[in-house]
Amino acid sequence: MKDLIGQFATQYVTDLEGQLDHGYGQRSIQNPVLFLFIGDKSMEALQSVCEINERKWQNSQGVLYVHAYNEETWEHPQVCNCRLPKRESDRQTMRAVMYEQFTEDESLIMDINQLMKQVSIRVAEMGKLFASFQQVNIAVVTRSNDPANVLLPELTLLLKSYLQEMFKNVSADLYVLLQEKSGGDGFGFSSALGVQFLEEVDQYQCNDYRFRADLMVTEDGIKLPVAHTHGPLFSLAYLLSDKTEQGLFLDGGLAENDELISNLVLLNNKEAETTIIESSEGYNKLQFIRSITVDSGKATFSSAGLSKVKRPTHAIALTVLAAVFDRYWERLQEGDSLPKTKAREKLGLTANDLQRMVSSVLPDDDILTEMNGLMTSGVSYSELSSMNLREAELALFDGNSQRFFESHFVHQARKQLDSLTGKQTLAPLIVREIIEDERYGLYAAYQLTSELASGANLLDELRTGIKETQRQLEQAKAELDDIYQQRADQQELRVGGFFTRDKERVRTFVRHLFAKVYDKQAEILEWELTLQLLVDYEQQAKQLHKRIGENVEQLEGLQKQLRAIAQKSVREAADYLGKNMDEYYESVVMETIRSQEAQRGNGFYLDPRYIGNGSLLFQHGISGLLERLCIFCRTEILTRSPFALSFEAELLARANVAAAYDNRTVLTKEDLFQDLSLVLEERAAVHTEVFHFLQKHRYEEKYWFADINNDFVQYVLRETEGTRTYKQGCIHEAGKSGIEKMNVMGGFGLEDLMYYRNNKKYHSSYMESGYVFHRQGKEELS
Repeated sequence: MKDLIGQFATQYVTDLEGQLDHGYGQRSIQNPVLFLFIGDKSMEALQSVCEINERKWQNSQGVLYVHAYNEETWEHPQVCNCRLPKRESDRQTMRAVMYEQFTEDESLIMDINQLMKQVSIRVAEMGKLFASFQQVNIAVVTRSNDPANVLLPELTLLLKSYLQEMFKNVSADLYVLLQEKSGGDGFGFSSALGVQFLEEVDQYQCNDYRFRADLMVTEDGIKLPVAHTHGPLFSLAYLLSDKTEQGLFLDGGLAENDELISNLVLLNNKEAETTIIESSEGYNKLQFIRSITVDSGKATFSSAGLSKVKRPTHAIALTVLAAVFDRYWERLQEGDSLPKTKAREKLGLTANDLQRMVSSVLPDDDILTEMNGLMTSGVSYSELSSMNLREAELALFDGNSQRFFESHFVHQARKQLDSLTGKQTLAPLIVREIIEDERYGLYAAYQLTSELASGANLLDELRTGIKETQRQLEQAKAELDDIYQQRADQQELRVGGFFTRDKERVRTFVRHLFAKVYDKQAEILEWELTLQLLVDYEQQAKQLHKRIGENVEQLEGLQKQLRAIAQKSVREAADYLGKNMDEYYESVVMETIRSQEAQRGNGFYLDPRYIGNGSLLFQHGISGLLERLCIFCRTEILTRSPFALSFEAELLARANVAAAYDNRTVLTKEDLFQDLSLVLEERAAVHTEVFHFLQKHRYEEKYWFADINNDFVQYVLRETEGTRTYKQGCIHEAGKSGIEKMNVMGGFGLEDLMYYRNNKKYHSSYMESGYVFHRQGKEELS
């Protein structure tokens, strides 16, 4: 059931976002982008970034990904896998040995050359998917503690060299993932690796950095140099941690940087804004680079933070589902109770109904008439005269009369009754007459069959019938005993005169005996069969109550489960966005149902065309009912206008739902926007902790990814106009229903970075202990 509930919510999210974002052109990057993920530790980021790009970028099918790995990679049509040397087991020299193996393995270098050449050709072939084909951007992503990043310059510059054969302008940006939340095994070694890599990147980003090595190799083994002269290796180097600049760990860990990487790559490669938007400043990569560059020529780094808001659609769907079910279950329990006098009547269990059923299974009276033809033993009438009727019957037939009656009358009647009760069980009657009757329903059937029911109580009615039938049965049996005790010579019958033959007198007596005794035995049989019916129905009613009780427990359990899942989803939504979720949507659901009831009639949803009144649950189980509930919500509730509000309109309506009840001042749109602006700014804190007292060069820009015509966006752009100390703009996405805010900050150096300051001691200690982390090779670099 949990899967079914989750599928319902997911489908609603997809459908609604499709409606709200109708006409919203997906983001597009203007020029080709090639991602280079280095190391096994970057594989999860590769998968996530690829999925995010596929979902958000219109021309994502033109983006390629290279994964340089040691042991483990990911197969995907747009991923090109580049095998690196295997990691050594000796951690002391692992990183240095990997670099040494790479430089000495000519076969490996040739294979990598072939791959890089193929990749450059594939990128060029994708040109028609981009507005500009003059430049290409390489986005290099790696974990700071991955030994494979020792090959960062070689892999980046080799790839860049082949791309320069295809494109006029090739740029590269670096995205380094820093894991600070590491309390398990290997935290010291991991931190030492991270510090080593950052010191190398600090060197790569200096204004006087140079590199030269014979890395390009043709199929004939001819080597060509790969060179980089006088300048930072990367246009921008982003350091993205699992910790914010306030020192708080991110809930989602390093994975929260994946969408941030996608947005940064988009920002650096987006199409230029075609129109001038008042109060919105456009992003300019070159201007950002100049703004964070320091005169000393030392390396400077950047970071960023991302926050986003959308209608909490998933939580809304689950809250609505729970609210609709609450109303449905409440309505089931409001079903009328059957009056006592109607319970047995409606179910065909009155005395007349039972008598009619019993009469229908009794053999014809001709069977009793046939008994008169039974052979007698030859006893004379004068001998019978001294006996009572029991003795006379035994003397005449020696038990054959009783056996005949049992065989031809009793046995046949019981057999017919068993057949009848097998066909006419109580369950279908309850379903048809109670559960499927919109006036009563499942809960009324539950109450009817309960031991402690108020109002009509079927068990009480049946047990009353059982007691009365037992009394009548005992009375009939006593009357039969009285009959058998009567003397034969005291019977009122005409046996003829003196000349009547004895045989005729005996035959007249037999007819009188059978009529008197077996009519009463037939009556006793009727009471026994009636009692059998009542006892059988009593057992069926108890079993039926147990079965219906299980359904009621399932309904109560489903109610709790729906409520728990909805509340969990609300908690998982941002705190501010989850405000008043229950109160607002319960009222919206009630109003929506009331408006439909005005058109279709009270409790219309109990109709089998919609959810049904419980018979589906009784016959097919809770999953069938839940499925119909989901369909009803999706087609009859969530399609209504209150569920298609824009993000701001929905949030404002929900914020004010309780104002009338609590006599609170209604939250104005401006108040709401101010609160939301503060929340988004707080959650867009950059993902790097820096030492503020030492940071001399801090430059910030803030960008909104939203529809520029959005009221909230217009508010935040105007609010700080003329007073802000940072650059702010909106990346216009027409028709977009949600809002994203990205803060970009740069200008800090390696010594400003708290990660570096905190972990430098591990690096120094490992180096002093004989660990070798640095590169040792023949390339020319400085």
